[in-house]
Amino acid sequence: MSRQSKWLWGSQIAAFCMLAIWAAVDPSFGSPVRSEWFSDSWIQANPVRSVGIGLIAILAVGSLLGLLVQFFARSSPITQHRSLAQLLAVVTLAGFWFALATHVDSIAWQGKRARFALRVEGLERIVAPLREEWPERDGELPAIGPFMAYPFGRPTTLVLLQAPSVAQQSVYVSAIELQDGAIKLQLTGTDGGDWAEWHPPSSQPASFVGGLSDPHEMETATPIGRGWYLVRYQS
Repeated sequence: MSRQSKWLWGSQIAAFCMLAIWAAVDPSFGSPVRSEWFSDSWIQANPVRSVGIGLIAILAVGSLLGLLVQFFARSSPITQHRSLAQLLAVVTLAGFWFALATHVDSIAWQGKRARFALRVEGLERIVAPLREEWPERDGELPAIGPFMAYPFGRPTTLVLLQAPSVAQQSVYVSAIELQDGAIKLQLTGTDGGDWAEWHPPSSQPASFVGGLSDPHEMETATPIGRGWYLVRYQS
């Protein structure tokens, strides 16, 4: 294999790995993939990410085109077998890229699952007092601050007036739901947008209607340990 071929293949592998790792570790990666990736508003809000992803795309496309040029340039009988093998490798690589594009949101979700598995202790600090005694009216608790309880009389929803943080500057809790013994935290912030839910042994995540009569259709759920689940509902 020539030095140029090694560089082209190395660029392909590097671009593929960088994009997969980025999807797993960047909290902001999943949301644009699902909705408005590279829209004008997203580019303005994420100039560094836009440049980084653009450079990776240029590296991937440029090196792939270089490999294709090498294949079509080899037409002599001596190099025919080698060229066919390279074409098969290029097609396989294209399949890997297609698989990454198809499953990049799943990669981002598994990365988020890993991050929240490390945050269970912080989630427990918020939920532990509520498991012992669920509030019956508006009030304030050390772990969550002041809140309003809905519906009146037998509340199942706590709307938090000062969202407590689970992870500094990246995850906050805006509301808490009680559903059949399960306590569900609505997450906001850079790494928010989903729900962290504690379920007793006989309970698992499912679609529900909140205390404010807001329906939540479950899309996916994954356990993160100690009875906790990371759950995504359809927006």
